[in-house]
Amino acid sequence: MRTLRTSNTPGIGSTKPESPVEHSGKTTSAGRKFKHFTLPPILRRNSKSNSHVSFPDVPNTSSLIAAPQKELLTFEQNLERNRLSAAGQQLIDREEHLYGRISEVVQPTTEREKEKEQLARDRKGLLSHIDLAVKSSLSPDKDRLEALKSAVKAILQEEEQDRRWLKQESKQPFWRPSECRRHHDTVIQSLVEQCMVNAELPPEESNKLRSSLQRDICGKGRRLQEDLLRVVKDVKGCYPEDMDICNLYGRIYHQAFSAGMRKIAEYGLGMDDCSYLLHWVNVAYPEILQNLELTKAINPEALGKLLTEELTTHLENQYLTHQETEVQTLINKVLNVEEQAWREGSVPELRDNCYFSPLAIDVIQFVHAAFESVETVLGDTSKVQMIACLLKDFLNSYKKFQEKVLKGSNNRNSGTVIMANLSCVEQFRDYIVKKADLFPVDIKECCLSIVADMKNCGYRYLTSPIHKDLKSQYRSLGTPIWLEKKHVFEKLLEGINKHTQDVMGLTVSCHQELLSQLHLEVTVEYVRRLLKRKIKLRDKEMQEQAARSVWEDGQRLNQLFTEAGSREEWLSDILARIAEVLKLQDISSIQLEIVTLGQAYPDLSDVQVTTLLSLKSNLSASAVKRIKKTLLDIQDTTSSQDGPSFFSKSPRTMPQDYLT
Repeated sequence: MRTLRTSNTPGIGSTKPESPVEHSGKTTSAGRKFKHFTLPPILRRNSKSNSHVSFPDVPNTSSLIAAPQKELLTFEQNLERNRLSAAGQQLIDREEHLYGRISEVVQPTTEREKEKEQLARDRKGLLSHIDLAVKSSLSPDKDRLEALKSAVKAILQEEEQDRRWLKQESKQPFWRPSECRRHHDTVIQSLVEQCMVNAELPPEESNKLRSSLQRDICGKGRRLQEDLLRVVKDVKGCYPEDMDICNLYGRIYHQAFSAGMRKIAEYGLGMDDCSYLLHWVNVAYPEILQNLELTKAINPEALGKLLTEELTTHLENQYLTHQETEVQTLINKVLNVEEQAWREGSVPELRDNCYFSPLAIDVIQFVHAAFESVETVLGDTSKVQMIACLLKDFLNSYKKFQEKVLKGSNNRNSGTVIMANLSCVEQFRDYIVKKADLFPVDIKECCLSIVADMKNCGYRYLTSPIHKDLKSQYRSLGTPIWLEKKHVFEKLLEGINKHTQDVMGLTVSCHQELLSQLHLEVTVEYVRRLLKRKIKLRDKEMQEQAARSVWEDGQRLNQLFTEAGSREEWLSDILARIAEVLKLQDISSIQLEIVTLGQAYPDLSDVQVTTLLSLKSNLSASAVKRIKKTLLDIQDTTSSQDGPSFFSKSPRTMPQDYLT
């Protein structure tokens, strides 16, 4: 007796459908498809009129008959409702029936061929709906995402069916392998390319950009960013993890954007467009890929650069050359204007009773703008070396201009120009120190050395007339008259005080620098005069008297200058230490004080020690030799210590006309 099959045994190509009743038919273990039906009354169990009918293998179906029946959908209905995985499974079942093992009921060849043709047409319809679902991936519509989920399941079913057919020896349908996965990737690539072609900015943003090329770049970049975020947020959940859909989209968008950028880069770009494109290549695009949401799902390192290294280097060289030329032209013009004004005898502008020059402000503004532009466009501060070299070259030219001013001291405006430029030199120094990270070490040191030389020359120019006026007072220092009469040093202090009061036209900071420089130079000159050995301190009494004078002079000199604004308070310590050497009589104590002096000021020379000790006429040559040897032994066994430079200030560092 033939038994009705109530189980739904899947065929070779079945996968779990979206609903247990999505199929319009059932498949036997032999691959044959039966239409769903209910038992007619004549075959129902317990029917009196059919009590003779036996169903030994059929279970109790009373509960199934009592339950409401679910709707069975045809292929067309599943397709219409975007239940694509169910529709795909129905086609796979039909494919198994027509191309798989021989069914129980043999169909005529003509009928079977018609069914095959219909199956091929239905497959085209299914694939068309799958394509549409994939093309709608980036739509925020929730229903479209559900359709995409079903489409992905259908694709995976097709891939599985391809693998099954590879294991079969029988002739497979002409559409196998279907390679739906590869086709899916092609559809996404087409979708992305279309999205990038149609990318546009809103009018309010588009109007802010200077050219259509910039609008095109920004529009594509914005579209890429928004779409990839949507992929990570919404589309990712429609795919299994092993399909790695986010990196697929990331790679395709990267390729599309890169192709567009390469095409643009091949044009003869103006500088605005060139710098804008480089900004996107080096800064804006990498920032998009570093978005925290994107980096969770997309590996930016695997994408590479938007442009080839060769093309990027070409554009960067074009950009940097333009920056170099532009900055060099601007800063040279600033210096030319300054020099022309000096030659014409113009006096710098007075602002708040200080002589002012805009040179440093203008040059720093141009140079810093170039630094910022390079960093913004190239995203790399290491490439600003060219601009840093321009500043070094400018400072060398500026120094030569200062030398012209110093030599042309007969010009009535030279002094005021030097005052104005000292403020500029200070601004350059402060900028280089503050922005040290923008300068290569060698360039920074060179620039700081140039401005230090300019500062020293400028202040020496201003202090030279002061020293010339104090020349007669200097001559009396370290002489018997200096030791006997207090008014000698009093006159020196009066002259210094007068000049410090008369200095006008400098900024507060430059005024302090000038007084500090003058304080140092006067102290150096004091020691130099003392060591000229114009006085012999024959006994303890004279040595103690000289020590008191030196100590008192140091204190009063330090008080005058610090009250006026000098910051070099340490200079009083030198005269105090020299006074202590003059006062001491014990050889061991003198040794210790000389060693202490040498350690505090490592530039103290052997000759200077000899000269200082020779002032003490009662000190024997052997004692002097022993003291010097102790200092030399200490200097040989200890490392050189950092200390202020004082004793190495040779006469060449002082204005020449008063050094006699």
